[in-house]
Amino acid sequence: MNNQNLIIACPKGRLEKKVLIYLSERGVIVEDAFLNDNVRKLTFDTNLKEIKVIKLKPSDIRSYITLGAADIGFVGYDEILENSSQNIVLLKKTNIGKCRISIASDKKKINFSEKKIFKVATKFQNISENYFKDLNIQTETIKLNGSIELAVKYRIADFILDLVQSGKTLKDNQLYENVVINNDISTVIISSYFAFDLKKKFIKKLLIKGL
Repeated sequence: MNNQNLIIACPKGRLEKKVLIYLSERGVIVEDAFLNDNVRKLTFDTNLKEIKVIKLKPSDIRSYITLGAADIGFVGYDEILENSSQNIVLLKKTNIGKCRISIASDKKKINFSEKKIFKVATKFQNISENYFKDLNIQTETIKLNGSIELAVKYRIADFILDLVQSGKTLKDNQLYENVVINNDISTVIISSYFAFDLKKKFIKKLLIKGL
């Protein structure tokens, strides 16, 4: 790993434009091809020859960081809460993709004493199980990766635990936001301990002062 070069892992999808704006405000301009869906390459040049950007699925960025393939990366703080912060350095929190983790159901209020065991649909199994364990509420986790709102309507689960931004998706699916578990979720910038130790000055300059 060359300590004069930097590889930045950026997420595909709805946040990619905001991440590029964030980088441009700090002096890193990514080539236009990054936002062209017809371009199949995944490694992109920037205006700085020592910095490259790679485009990844958000769920893969942490692995690329911990395995040393990228030096810094943009991931959701929910991913850190779900999988722990072990083996990574949390460099900076941003306001990109700000949202919250909430419990929602088709009832205006959940009575947690009406059943012995509740079924929870979520992709955040660890967050869910830890939260309800602390409250001494027994749950069965139904692990889903998409269209979680349907789980209540079709009686797969009693309620869901998911990311909420505006709340419109919940309303469109006749669900109520019952409990906010964490109101401070957004995109964070991470690094491995090895990359941060090797390139600390370069990384700090980029994130604090810009290049």
